[in-house]
Amino acid sequence: MISKTIDTRYHIEYTFIAPIYVGDVNYKTKDFHLKITTTIEVQKLEIRSYTKNPEHGFCLAGCYIQDIPAHNPDIHYVQSDKPLVSCIILLTFNDKFVHNFLIPSIIVNTTIPYEIIIVYNGSNVNLELFKDFTIIQSETGCVSKAYNIGVAKAKGKYIALFHDDCLVTHYQWHDMMLEKLQKDTFAVSTEVVYNEMFDFDFLKGTPLVMTAEDYKTIGGHDEFYFAGIEDVDFSYQMTKKGCKIEKITMPYKHFNGMSTVILLNDQPELIKTLFGYCLIPENVIEQWKTKVMSFSEIILLIQEVNGENLKYFNKKNTFVSDEEKKQYITSLTATDFPALFSIRSVYKEWLAQQFGSTQHKVSSQY
Repeated sequence: MISKTIDTRYHIEYTFIAPIYVGDVNYKTKDFHLKITTTIEVQKLEIRSYTKNPEHGFCLAGCYIQDIPAHNPDIHYVQSDKPLVSCIILLTFNDKFVHNFLIPSIIVNTTIPYEIIIVYNGSNVNLELFKDFTIIQSETGCVSKAYNIGVAKAKGKYIALFHDDCLVTHYQWHDMMLEKLQKDTFAVSTEVVYNEMFDFDFLKGTPLVMTAEDYKTIGGHDEFYFAGIEDVDFSYQMTKKGCKIEKITMPYKHFNGMSTVILLNDQPELIKTLFGYCLIPENVIEQWKTKVMSFSEIILLIQEVNGENLKYFNKKNTFVSDEEKKQYITSLTATDFPALFSIRSVYKEWLAQQFGSTQHKVSSQY
């Protein structure tokens, strides 16, 4: 997708083989100069930052492209000693985006006592960016385990689960969500998605909000799932027990599929950098995701994993007691579910190949 790159402190230049922006742009402010030029063969993106912190100028250019609110880079996080809500962010490799957009969106739009917990389950990211937050190490790539670890450390009555490719754009986003939870709703999210394979609507972490006590009562996320349908299963376990889940309609952003695009792209560091400044148009992300997911080897792997996920899902939900279910899960082997057991190693190999095998050791600030 990208044939050339030049990256200096105050100047970024990318040349795309195929156009991704609609039309040419030559837009200049006191903070940045954004220029997009298109020829028959390529499209060139040039950005010059004029801000003291050059990343701020690049982010402002991204806000212009995405038409999302810009945040002051000098905003500061002050963790509450008695948070009402614990914002738990899974960090796999979208460190620039989480630092530049997700976290600032939480800080400027939250008016109740809160804390931010970063659960690091990725590879080769700059953890120094998050030195002011609680950082917890988790198994590389495993979404279900990362959420459970984050909730276990949460101090707030409520927990808000975030993916690393979304942000909140609604001031006091928590008010409507907590109001529902204080009435008759068990869990809420800004996004509800229909899963065709399971014929079921489920909540996404954009964010997903509920009480920490209810999260633990429901059993948390099933850690046998590595990544992919853990959120489908989690929503199902709630509704199976008669708990009401609901979508809250409010503005938010979810760049769905960006992590997949980065991981499977042939130049992941460049794509990660672009996304880190929000410089990839939202509609292009979906196009790129569709393209990378159409690779034959990816299709085959997904079919195998989804088939075994469905087999496991159906089997474990036949058990009446939690003890029976626990015994069944602990007795499973690679012979029973070869694809689900191998996906962990396959995913970690992908991360090592794309970003290097560097693993950062972190400890909780609690």
